[in-house]
Amino acid sequence: MLSYYDFVEYSLLSGGKNRDNVNKNQPIMQRSLMTLPSLNRFLIGARIKFIPVSVHAANITSIKLNKEIPPKQPVPELKNTINRYLKSLEPLLCDKEYCESEKIVKEFEKGVGAELHRKLLERYESTENWMNEWFLHAAYLGYRIPLIVHSSPGTVGPLQKFSCPDEVFNFGGKLIAAVCEYDSMIKSGKMKQEMAGKDPLDMQPYAMILGTYRRPDIPLDCQLHTDTSDHIIVIHNNHIFKLNIFDESGKNRTPLSEGQLAASLKDIAGRSAVAGTPIGILTGNDRDTWAKDYKKLEACGSNRKILEDIENAMFVLCLDKAMGKDISREKNYESFRAVQSLTGVTCETNAGNRWHDKAVQFIVSYDGFVGMTYEHSPCEGVPIAVLHDHVLKYIANKKDDTCDQPKEFPKAQLLKFYLPEGIEKSISAATSTVEEISKDIDMECFTFENFGTEMIKKNKMSPDSFIQMAMQLAYYRIHGKPPAHYESAGLRRFRNSRTECIRSTSVESVQFAQAVISGNTSKLQKKEAMMKAINAHKKLAGEAATGQGVDRHLFGLKTIATKEGSTLPQIFTDVGYKRSTHFTLTSSQVPYKTASFMCYGPVTPDGYGCCYNPRPQDIRVACSSFNACKETCTKKFAEALQQSFCDMIELATEC
Repeated sequence: MLSYYDFVEYSLLSGGKNRDNVNKNQPIMQRSLMTLPSLNRFLIGARIKFIPVSVHAANITSIKLNKEIPPKQPVPELKNTINRYLKSLEPLLCDKEYCESEKIVKEFEKGVGAELHRKLLERYESTENWMNEWFLHAAYLGYRIPLIVHSSPGTVGPLQKFSCPDEVFNFGGKLIAAVCEYDSMIKSGKMKQEMAGKDPLDMQPYAMILGTYRRPDIPLDCQLHTDTSDHIIVIHNNHIFKLNIFDESGKNRTPLSEGQLAASLKDIAGRSAVAGTPIGILTGNDRDTWAKDYKKLEACGSNRKILEDIENAMFVLCLDKAMGKDISREKNYESFRAVQSLTGVTCETNAGNRWHDKAVQFIVSYDGFVGMTYEHSPCEGVPIAVLHDHVLKYIANKKDDTCDQPKEFPKAQLLKFYLPEGIEKSISAATSTVEEISKDIDMECFTFENFGTEMIKKNKMSPDSFIQMAMQLAYYRIHGKPPAHYESAGLRRFRNSRTECIRSTSVESVQFAQAVISGNTSKLQKKEAMMKAINAHKKLAGEAATGQGVDRHLFGLKTIATKEGSTLPQIFTDVGYKRSTHFTLTSSQVPYKTASFMCYGPVTPDGYGCCYNPRPQDIRVACSSFNACKETCTKKFAEALQQSFCDMIELATEC
């Protein structure tokens, strides 16, 4: 199975710039991306702690969902990785640059690379998964810039029609009940194991969604999880409430009725009509700053117990204010709501109505917006999409059911933080950070309705490869050159694994883009170039999904070299490596059955992000770039992408 969302490869492999050299006058998002921590910063130095992987990954939950245990993630043969890597450099380098990179790479293969590979094979033999611990630390727990936009994706669901506040509370009650049903299904162990052909897929990520928390710390955050939680956190108007969602009167763990839950939410709204102090906005700041503020909060009064209640909650439900039309900045519904799902927009609206350390935050707004934001460290996007779809399907099946709110219902506990000295300044600083990020991220989201996967398959093309090559064409049309293009491939064929990078830019994809733009090629020649590009991508995607990609293997070799404190091999400092890992286009397919999509920001200051949900009759797409970058324009990219869809299907059907 392909297309799991993972957009932080730049932090692992590009080596970022020194924090001390950053221009403080640059926008926060651009400054943040320039300071993405390199592996050197993660893995060298006495203060770095390598926490055993069992603490953070494989054994963090006692729930076992795999009826058939997938095999271990393999280490590719060094020769194969070298050949694939060199092939990926061809479309990105000039002849002189390529010759120099080829020489460096071949010397690495025959010399230090062989020794590093041998040590990586030793690690393979002695661990459950050779990559997981390193990757969790480098890509997630050691990630220091704000989670919002950069790391935590948002989800935008279909617009709901609420005629009065009671309908919002009834919807919220059904949402909580739906999540409880899902949680019960997971804990029962009865979830059917997914397959990729004949290969069983690792189901453990589904056990990591609910009850997971990322506690801020320096230099690494700490991942926490509870298998059994009896409460959720509800945030309304910046006030934080603990709501027990199970009936405590009986011996069995029975969820409260939808009516009781709706009544509890109505009571919460009534008790928090006036806006509270936006403590939650602190979680949107950079991780080091938030870790320091967290320590201040923790040490004051009964705040430690409040933080534990948030950490141990099943999930967070954010009841958002209605958003005024004048704040949408002339964006369409999907684009504006994408920003709301990612950041909450402003402190005056809903940016303080969040707690970004929690793995799952559902968002329900009085004006009909329903979405999610999720903290990325526990799993990739697909299990989150499955949870989201389950909730919406549950609610749709009960749309005609009455939801009578009883007079007797459990009242939520208001969690009121003691505010230590100086925390107001911290809130103000976090507000500035979050609001600047909200202003800088430029989203263009759309539903392409001309056709979907059904039409693409009818013309004997892979839908994912078709969409990826459309992105290649769109980028080339705007910039006149190919992007360093990252697509995320899921590695769930292997136990306790995460993702691999599909390097979507190929010689064939560039030849296709040039053929389409050129006025000297016939339609038949363009179609032939398109099919070669699509088939080349399909081959690359298949290799990546079966653990035979380039980037994770290089990541492992580089990690060993860095941990040993030796001089970093030249392969990791030459122009080929730097250019091919400066991902100016980051993409992933996250499939929802509902009319929903996932969204996130680019991974480089001069790049684009593109997440898509291809369905039988349409394709839902979320494109992003940064307003601070004058070389990129999300609107142009989105328009060029739609044009590419049309041009390509025309070639497929008419030739």
